[in-house]
Amino acid sequence: MNMFMYYLKIAIRNILTNRKFSIINIAGFAFALSICMAILLFLLKEHSYDSFHEYSNQIVRIVNTEYNSSLIDYRVKDILLKNYPEIENGCLVINADHDLDIKNGEKIFSLDNILSVDNDFFRVFTIPFVSGNPEAPFSNINSAVITESTSKLIFGDESPLGKDISIFGVTTTVTITGVIRDFPDNSSISAGILVNGDNEEFKFNKWVGDSRDLTTYQWPFQIYLTIKEGSDQEQLAKNINSQAELLKPYLKQISLLRLKDIYLHDTTSGSSTKQGNAGLLKLLTGIAVAILILAMINYINLTIAQQNKRNKDTGIRKAIGADRNTILFQYLSESVMVILLAFFSGLFLLWLLMPFYQTIFNTSTDIRTLFHFPYFIFILLVVLVLGAASGSIQAIILSSITPVKILTGHPVIKIRKNYLRNILTIFQFTISIALICCVLVVQRQIKFVKHKNPGFNEELLLQLIMPEIKENDLQKSEVLVEELRKSPYIKSLTFSSGVPGDIYMTMGSNMENTTKNTGVPCIITDTTFLTTFGLKVTRGRDLGPGDFNKVCMFNEAAYKYFEFTDLENKRFNNFGGFDIIGVVNDFQYSSLHNTIGPLCIMFSSSGQRSSLSVRLAGNVVGPGMDFIRDAWQKILPGYPLKYKFYDEWFDSMYKSEEYFARTISLFAILAVVISCIGILGLAIFSSEGRTKEIGIRKINGARIAETMIMLNKEFVLLVVTAFFIAAPVAWYSMNLWLQSFAYRTILSWWIFALAGLIALGIALLTVSWQSWRAATRNPVEALRYE
Repeated sequence: MNMFMYYLKIAIRNILTNRKFSIINIAGFAFALSICMAILLFLLKEHSYDSFHEYSNQIVRIVNTEYNSSLIDYRVKDILLKNYPEIENGCLVINADHDLDIKNGEKIFSLDNILSVDNDFFRVFTIPFVSGNPEAPFSNINSAVITESTSKLIFGDESPLGKDISIFGVTTTVTITGVIRDFPDNSSISAGILVNGDNEEFKFNKWVGDSRDLTTYQWPFQIYLTIKEGSDQEQLAKNINSQAELLKPYLKQISLLRLKDIYLHDTTSGSSTKQGNAGLLKLLTGIAVAILILAMINYINLTIAQQNKRNKDTGIRKAIGADRNTILFQYLSESVMVILLAFFSGLFLLWLLMPFYQTIFNTSTDIRTLFHFPYFIFILLVVLVLGAASGSIQAIILSSITPVKILTGHPVIKIRKNYLRNILTIFQFTISIALICCVLVVQRQIKFVKHKNPGFNEELLLQLIMPEIKENDLQKSEVLVEELRKSPYIKSLTFSSGVPGDIYMTMGSNMENTTKNTGVPCIITDTTFLTTFGLKVTRGRDLGPGDFNKVCMFNEAAYKYFEFTDLENKRFNNFGGFDIIGVVNDFQYSSLHNTIGPLCIMFSSSGQRSSLSVRLAGNVVGPGMDFIRDAWQKILPGYPLKYKFYDEWFDSMYKSEEYFARTISLFAILAVVISCIGILGLAIFSSEGRTKEIGIRKINGARIAETMIMLNKEFVLLVVTAFFIAAPVAWYSMNLWLQSFAYRTILSWWIFALAGLIALGIALLTVSWQSWRAATRNPVEALRYE
């Protein structure tokens, strides 16, 4: 204990003696630890998704591997429960593919988080009830369950149980039979209202293989299963696939996706659950590790840079009998003391900057999580290891030097042969250059996707989202169209079921004279669709009189997929069948993450008119929108007006990438700042070690510029070396990231060259200040003791 107190006292004395140096070191470590703990909180939050469910380790979701889709016909659930005893329970879940308007009395509310589920949903998942029957909350097909916040929104402080609400598009009213807690933030499934999926009107989606054959109609749901504890999920999937005939005609082959993998690793189509970004988590983990390593390097470099001031003290201690272990423990205790002070300072800094970090990560995190077992123990162990590792290198080196060498003024460390220092510096520059490369590539890709021609004219084009109009109000939509056509501010408009960016109907191709078959996304529209969207017919002919309800057009991707050589006698056999008369240019009907696939545009009155796309004339957006609002209010006063511009809508598809870019840019800047602190330490170390040389050169006529070039030349060589290491690493990682885009920018050589130049410029700016101080110093001061 006495020895411990002795080392502690010495460490505190040295920290106080070198107050400025200690503040820089503690502040640098505290800043780095604050960033790393913020990243850790975010990682813990992301990996905690869906873990609150009682059977989270036993819940899986079925995937149709033929189409890599999570949308499965609802009848598959009962087939599996009947034939496989390993399955304890199962439930159906489907999200409404568009906003639904809820009416309570005269008040109308628009909700975009409505789920259609069955009673088993509440047995598979852990759903805390406030009121209602948790065992069977849906007492009939017109029952609904709402969350506390939705109840507050619609009913205020009144109890909603037994009260009716109207959902536009649903012929019967819905009765509230239960109230549940709001879904937690870390739930991949969330909703404000849950309606009974046994009601045909709440089977929100339909897939048609061949409209002439009723057996091809499917009502897709996401199907979750609870597997008995101890059962092998992979073996269950194999057993199901070995008896695939049981699932016909709905499925050919399945796989099982674990609930705990859905948030971060779900790549299936048709999944409406909240999605995380596993790539971002890996990147942030790498950045956190890099920042910790940079902080360690900074501590080592700054300690060694200041060591000349303490050499005499070390020499005297060794001369009067202190052995190597004593000196070693002295340095280690000081290092651990610094890191502990930095740790508690970092916690305070984290608490202070928590609102900022929450904005960066776009999520709510709680600093108290870090104090839970085992996280606090883990962090404390990491901090102690960091302190020991940071102090051990210089402690081993300096404790091995003889006191005579120190006290006679000989150089303790040979600067020109300090390979360790150069390796550490190269490592810092490598990380900085790689991060700068990543920032440049990510920003370039986002700019590319946001400015790529989508294949249709999106300027001044907006979508009016048509509500579920009551049957006796259907004619009013026609009146609205006629009113809008009169406006000089509107160039053209078109009704359609499905639009670019939101196509929710897929039909089996069912093509004759071809062996290929695939689900084809379909838009059902009127005769003005091509004109309004600015699409061009590239093959075949345009629409003519008498074509409506008889013909359709494919896009170029569909023409190539089905290997057509002409359009003669080509027919799309759905909805009674349509002659294929033409081919339109490919246009982006989903995000640039996906290639443009086959598409069918059917000119028919059969589909539900869910969208009214309006092309405004000239640049008169304001008056045009005012006219639309006035016409809507006059003709459809009981329905809320909802609209979006196509250019803004398509831009919004890349919010996750923009968030990714902001995050990596921020942490790249922070990492570069931490590197600069270390580089400054090296510059101080280098100039102090060459004080005598600089003095002699200046006495012999060396100019300030020549001295600065001499001191900076070494850092230029280190940057060049780091560039050749960082460039291939950055190219590989960014090429991997770009694979998630079907259309991507080119990894041009100049991006990496620019990153190297930026890093070189930052390094030179950092070291030049210290070089200038050394070069302008009076040489008499450097040589007065020689």
